[in-house]
Amino acid sequence: GAVHAIVYWVTVSFLTPFILLVAFFNHRRRLLHDMLVGTIVINNPARAQGHHPPGARNEGVSRRRPVRAWLGTPAPVDPAELLGPRGLTEEVLRGDGADDAEVAEGADEGPADAFYGSLLTGARLARIESVIAARLASVTLVLDRLLDPHNVAAALRTAEGLGLLRMHVVPHEERDLVAHRRVTQDAEKWIEVEAHGTGAQAARTLSSRGFAVYAGHLDARAVPLSQLPVDTPIALLFGNEHEGPSTETLGACAGTFRIPMGGFTQSFNVSVAAAIALSRVAEARRAFLGAAGDLDAPGRAALRSRYLRLAAKLARRIRNPPGRP
Repeated sequence: GAVHAIVYWVTVSFLTPFILLVAFFNHRRRLLHDMLVGTIVINNPARAQGHHPPGARNEGVSRRRPVRAWLGTPAPVDPAELLGPRGLTEEVLRGDGADDAEVAEGADEGPADAFYGSLLTGARLARIESVIAARLASVTLVLDRLLDPHNVAAALRTAEGLGLLRMHVVPHEERDLVAHRRVTQDAEKWIEVEAHGTGAQAARTLSSRGFAVYAGHLDARAVPLSQLPVDTPIALLFGNEHEGPSTETLGACAGTFRIPMGGFTQSFNVSVAAAIALSRVAEARRAFLGAAGDLDAPGRAALRSRYLRLAAKLARRIRNPPGRP
């Protein structure tokens, strides 16, 4: 027994430094016994997500944005879901029925539009036309000093997805106007975002443009969401997550509204509340208009020019047209 103990301690004293020194001479910092038993040492944050042999990663996945949560391509919108003769109808998807005035308004941008349009597939062009036909300028959203950029990003994505043309943001002092790309999924590229200095300033500006501005606020005069008027352009304002709209902002609004709650929770998250309210108001406004969108011919032509350029750039298929440097 004594001999075994002496041999053990002698071998350990001799081999331990050698085992440890091996780690300094290989890039993965593997010890000698790691190599003998085939242990893989993960010491890189990128590798910690999972070991991949060389060439196993998907080279088509962009490193600038997360992998989509779904597989395959998104299903197209059902034309029956939106209303109106110029909504998502077969005529629009085919590109039929464009009036002469609309074509004339876009005449100045014709050559450039034709070039950018040539870079896109027929399905993408049809999608652009259907989105333009469903854009609502008479319903808008105001976010007043929201603290959490994820809430701003989520509301922005909702507004674009529901077909709003524009939304308004009053930035918080502790953050900027940059929305979180993982939440927006590039929605901020397709919707116009107008910044204001204060919530009251935003409300007064919209009122001067003919909008009835209603703030989401729990006070005695708040009307249920379903009672908001949709026979006029309408703006929904949501204030800071902790403070709500300021007294000055509330004074500049036409009124306040609330979302009826059936549970113990007193209120929704602000981005969820915005989604519920916008969905209800946009649907009611479209029903009142009898149309999916409300842009005039010049507005549609201008939006088409913008979307063609943007879609071509996002597709990363831009080539300079002949004769252009």
